[in-house]
Amino acid sequence: MMLIPHLITRYLMARRGFTSVVTGFSVGGIVLGVAALIVVMAVMAGFRAELLTRILGVTGHMTVSSSELTNERAEELQQQLLEYSNIVSATPYIYGQGLFTSGRGSSGAVVRGLAVEDLPALVTENMAAGDVNSVASTGYVLLGQGLANQLGVHVGQGVTLLAPEGTDTAFGFIPRLIQVRVGGVFEVGMAQYDNGLAYLNLTQAQQFMNSPNKLTALDVRLNNPDDSEELAQQLRTDLAPDARIGTWQQVNSQFFAALQVERVSMFIILSLIVLVAAFNIITGQIMLVADKRGDIAILRTMGARQSQILAAFFWNGALLGGLGTILGTGLGLLVLTYLHEIVSFIERLFGVRVFSGEVYFLDEIPVNLQMGDVVFVVGFSLLLTLLAALYPAWRAGRLDPVKVLRSL
Repeated sequence: MMLIPHLITRYLMARRGFTSVVTGFSVGGIVLGVAALIVVMAVMAGFRAELLTRILGVTGHMTVSSSELTNERAEELQQQLLEYSNIVSATPYIYGQGLFTSGRGSSGAVVRGLAVEDLPALVTENMAAGDVNSVASTGYVLLGQGLANQLGVHVGQGVTLLAPEGTDTAFGFIPRLIQVRVGGVFEVGMAQYDNGLAYLNLTQAQQFMNSPNKLTALDVRLNNPDDSEELAQQLRTDLAPDARIGTWQQVNSQFFAALQVERVSMFIILSLIVLVAAFNIITGQIMLVADKRGDIAILRTMGARQSQILAAFFWNGALLGGLGTILGTGLGLLVLTYLHEIVSFIERLFGVRVFSGEVYFLDEIPVNLQMGDVVFVVGFSLLLTLLAALYPAWRAGRLDPVKVLRSL
C-alpha cells in the first residue's frame, strides 16, 4: 500500500513542460469557478433575503379587504383577525397616488394613510431627519429620502399634494390639492420606497382621496411570514364571504420567481467554469500517463498491480481537484468578506457606479452566506473532479507493460 503515496509524491507530482501548464490552468480554473459560484450564490441569496425583509417591512405579510371597507367594517375585521395567535397586528390603511410639487421640483408618489402608531417599524427605525410622530397631526407628511431630494425640500418646508381626480366646473377642471409640511424624512435603503412613498395621517389621507369613511385594506403582520398562505386559506373559510385575502407570495410571486430563475441560471453558467477545469484535469492526467508510460511499465514488471497504478493516478487527479476546491472556497469567502471594499475600490478606480440603487432597488450589494450553499458547491466541484480523474487513471492501469517496453 505504500506504493501509492510514493508514486504520487515522487513521480506523479514531478510535472514538467506543457503538462505542468495544463495542470496549473486546470487547478486555476477550479479555483475561479468555485470562488465565483460561492460569491454569486451568496449575493443572490442576499438579494432575496434583503428584498424580502424590506418589502415585507413596508407592505406587510397579508392584506384583508372587503367590497365596502368602511371604518366600522375595518374595526370589525381587525378584532376578528387579532383573535388568531399567529397574527401580530392588523392595521387599516388607505392607499392612493398623488403628485408632490415644490418650488424646486415635482414627483409622483404612492400615498399611504394610516395612524402614526401603525407606521411600519422599518420606517420608524430609519428616520433620516425629522420626527416620525409629526404625522399624528393634520398637515404633515413623511417623505422618502429620494422623494425629498427630487422635490428639493427639507424638514419643515411646505409641499403641495395634488390628487389625480378633481372637479369639473364651468371654469374647467379644478384639481384637488392640499398643502402639507414635511414632518420627517425616512430612508429604508430600497429605492422603490425611498423615491416614491409618502405617509399621511389617516384622516387627512381619507379627505385627500375624497373617501372620508373608506379604507383600502388591513395590513396584517404575522409571527412567521411563511405561514401566510396557510393562514389565508383558513381566513377565507372563517371570515365573511365578501372578505378578500391576499398574501405577499401572491403579490410578489413573479418577482421572487424571477430571482430564483436568475439564481439557477447563474449557477448553471458558472458551473461551466468548473466543468472546463475538470476537462483540463482529464487532459493533464492523460498527458501525465503518456509521459510516465515507462515508469508505469517498470513498476508493473516489478510486481505493482493494476489497482495500485489506477489508485495512484486517481488520487493524484483527486488531489488536484481537492486543492483547487479548497483554494477556491477560501478565495470565495475572502471576496465575500471584503466585497464592499472591493466594490468601493473599483468605483474609485474607474469613476463608475458599480451597484446603483436606482437599478437594483438596494443601495449596496447584499450578502447572505449560507453554509448549505457552500457545502453544495464544494461537493459539486469535488464530484466533477473525481469523475474527471477516473478515465486517465483507468487508462494508466490498463497499460500493457510488454508493449510499452518494446516501444521504448
